[in-house]
Amino acid sequence: MGAYAPFDFGRDAVLPAGGTARVEFSLAFATDPAMPGIAFFTCQQRHPPELFWKPDYQRHPNGALRVVEVVMSAPEPVAHRAFLERMTETTAELAPGRLTVGGTGDRITVLSPLETARRLPGLAVNGSPRFCAARLAVADLDATKRALKSNGVDFQVTDGVLLIAPAASHGLALEFIEQGTI
Repeated sequence: MGAYAPFDFGRDAVLPAGGTARVEFSLAFATDPAMPGIAFFTCQQRHPPELFWKPDYQRHPNGALRVVEVVMSAPEPVAHRAFLERMTETTAELAPGRLTVGGTGDRITVLSPLETARRLPGLAVNGSPRFCAARLAVADLDATKRALKSNGVDFQVTDGVLLIAPAASHGLALEFIEQGTI
């Protein structure tokens, strides 16, 4: 999965009550030569969870609760099957122009250029594999709409999916869906 040593780092964090505590992490990276320019990583906390996992830190005005899917575009999705299956320790599901690994609410989907264009109209697709979208679960899609409107963020809603175009979010499309529809 790559010959990378773990990357360890830490910092002093300011706690809500004003004190400080040391928080530390280790990152492990994985890459595949068939996906130049893409890297995957996982993060391990090396401190007591209560120092970092606080409800106040986990609220966002747009209502996002968690990432449920990341979407990649690639000329030949099936070419990435072995690497993604190994990395996720799951079996890929294949369909024409599509490869999916991971379970519902915890997946990576790789789309061909044609399938990418169907799901994300207007997204420029080049020949290299790349991340092109993230799907986020929210508790209340109407509340997300209100938050985005009040901040001047353009979006469209189709079939229960609220889409922010990649041009408005640094090249990555953002899809919001209600938690209960996953």
